[in-house]
Amino acid sequence: MTGGGAEPTREWRIAVGAIIGLLIAVALAGVVTLVFTRNVADVTARALNSDVRLEDTGDELRAAVLDVRHFHRNLVFDEVSEAAIADLEQAHAELLIQIEELRKLEIDDPGMPSAEELRRRAEAYYADFRPAIDIARSNPGAFEEASERGLASIDVLAVAAHDIDRLGERRATQSLATVEQASATATVVLITVIGGLGVTATLLSFAALRVLAELRRLNATEREAKEQLAAVLRAKTDFIADASHELRTPLAVLRGNAELGLSLDATSPQGELLAEVVGEAERLSRIVDDLFLLARSDAETLQLDVAPIEVEPWLADLAARAEVLVLEQGSSLVAQMEAIGRLEGDIARLDQAVLALVDNAAKYGGRSMPVTLRSSSSAGWLWIEVADRGPGIPDSEQERVFERFYRAGNRGERGRDGAGLGLAIARAIVDAHGGSIQARSRDGEGTSMSIELALAQPGEARAEAVSTRAEATDRVMAEGAK
Repeated sequence: MTGGGAEPTREWRIAVGAIIGLLIAVALAGVVTLVFTRNVADVTARALNSDVRLEDTGDELRAAVLDVRHFHRNLVFDEVSEAAIADLEQAHAELLIQIEELRKLEIDDPGMPSAEELRRRAEAYYADFRPAIDIARSNPGAFEEASERGLASIDVLAVAAHDIDRLGERRATQSLATVEQASATATVVLITVIGGLGVTATLLSFAALRVLAELRRLNATEREAKEQLAAVLRAKTDFIADASHELRTPLAVLRGNAELGLSLDATSPQGELLAEVVGEAERLSRIVDDLFLLARSDAETLQLDVAPIEVEPWLADLAARAEVLVLEQGSSLVAQMEAIGRLEGDIARLDQAVLALVDNAAKYGGRSMPVTLRSSSSAGWLWIEVADRGPGIPDSEQERVFERFYRAGNRGERGRDGAGLGLAIARAIVDAHGGSIQARSRDGEGTSMSIELALAQPGEARAEAVSTRAEATDRVMAEGAK
C-alpha cells in the first residue's frame, strides 16, 4: 500500500497531461482550420469576383465590338434599312453595357486602356457614324469617309477588348493556381493536425489504460484491506465476547468472597476494604455485561425475548424505577406518561435502554435539577423522551454521544466513574427493535434524548403510520423542547 502511493499520482498526471494536450490540439486544429478555410475562401472569392469575371467581361466586350463591326459592315455593303440601323444601335448599346461592367471591375493595369477611355471612343464612334447613315443616299462620299473612321475606331476597340480578355485569362489562371495552392496547403496542415490529434488520443488511451489498471489494483487492495479489517473486527468481537464470558465467573467468585468476608466481620479494619471490593466487583460485572451485550450486537446475534407489551402499565412501572434511579443521583423526576397501545419487544432490554438515558440525564443534568421523562403515541409510533437541564452538548459532539467509551467534554464532572457504554448499549437495543434513537441539545440549555418504536397494529394502519412518521416525530420533539 505504501510503496504504490506515488504510482497513481504519476498515472493521473499522465492522464491529465494527455487530456490537456488533446484539448489544446483540438483548439489549435480549430483555429488552424478556421484560418486556412477563411484564406481559401478569400482567395476563391477574389478569383471569382475579380479575375474570372474579368475574363468573362473581356469575352463579352470582344463579342460586343465584333457585333458592332458586323452591323456596321452590313450598313456599308448592304442596303441601308431601318432594321440594319436598329441592329447597329442595339449592338452599340450592348457595347456600352459591357464597358460599364468593365468599369465596375476597376482594373488596375497601366498597360490597359481604362473603361472611361473605351466609353469615350465608343461614344465618339457613334456620334460620328450615326449621322452619316442618314445621308448615305444623298452624300455617299461623306458616308464612306465616316464609315472608314468608324471602322478604325472599332479596330482600336477590338484590340483593347482582346488585350483585356487576355489579361483576364492570365489573372484567372493565376487565381485558380493560388486557390489550388491554398487548398493544398490547408490540406497538408489539416492532415498534420489530425495526425497530432491521433497521437495525442493514443497517448490519452494509453494513460487511461494505465490509470484503469492502477484503479483495479487499488480496488483489489482496498477489498483485501476491507476483508482483513472485517476479520480483525470479528476477532475483536469474538475476543470481547469470550473475555466477557470468562470474566464473569472470577468476578462472581471475587464478589461472593468479599461479601462473605464482610458479612462475617463488618466491623473489622478490613471491612471498609471488603466493601470497596464488593462495589468495584459489581461495577466490573456491569461493565462486563455491557461489553458482552455490545459484542453480541456487533455480531448481529443480540438475543431478544420478544413478547407483547402493554405500553401504559409498562411505562408506569418504568417511571417508578426511573424515579428511584434519579433520587440516588440527588435529582428529581418529572414524569409525563401519556402513551397508550401495545408493542412487541423485549421488556427487560427496553427498560435497560430507557434507564440508561435516565441515568445519563441524572448524572449530567446537575444536582437538584429535575429530569423529565415523557412519552406519547401517535400515528402508530411510540416516543419516549428523557430531558435534562444540564450544560448541554456542543454541536460538534452531538453525533458522537452514542459512540462507545465517548463522553462529551462539557457534560459536568459528576458520574465520571462510568465507562461510557450506556448510550451505546441503548442504541444497540433500540436498533435491535427496529426503532431509532437520537439526541438533541443546545450548548448551555440541556439535552433531550428520544426513543422511537413502532406500535403493534394491523398492516393497513401500519402503512399509514409509516407515511406520517416524520411529521409526528418533529411535533413530539418540538413539544419536548418546550
